[in-house]
Amino acid sequence: MWKTIALAVAVLAPAAAPGILHVAQPAPQTPSLPVAAAPPAGKTFAATCRGDQVLDSRPDPAWLSQSFAGDHCQSPPMPAAIDGARSSREQVVAAMARAKTYEAAAGSFQKCVDDYVAARHAAKPLSEAELVIENHRVLVSQRAERRAQDQANAVVNAFNEYGSDCPDHG
Repeated sequence: MWKTIALAVAVLAPAAAPGILHVAQPAPQTPSLPVAAAPPAGKTFAATCRGDQVLDSRPDPAWLSQSFAGDHCQSPPMPAAIDGARSSREQVVAAMARAKTYEAAAGSFQKCVDDYVAARHAAKPLSEAELVIENHRVLVSQRAERRAQDQANAVVNAFNEYGSDCPDHG
């Protein structure tokens, strides 16, 4: 008798209370995010890679090199990169000289900004936003110095590996 009652309860319970038994249902599908289309040819920033070197050749925004808030400090333009594998020895030496000249000019720019901030601080302190901008300009200049030196090193390495007339000793 108990078996008959238990069997009746087991059969009738799901019909009486459908929430008791949970039926596995697939989760609702969320719409997938659209995949960004590849930019048209010629519109991408391609890194210049060679071995373990990556040279970022994208230009910095123009406002970073211009005078800001009357500081009269102009960042020097980056030296043009050349292809060391297709350059003459004279062109490689000139590229090295341009990198050295740029390094000195960038150092002068950074000192100009530092002097301006110090002088302005003595007279009327810069706002926090102005300090952040001036600091950012110096940091960008320091990165550009390293990038100019990296470009010069890449030119020399490419010239030595591919462009020179030296026989391979491999």
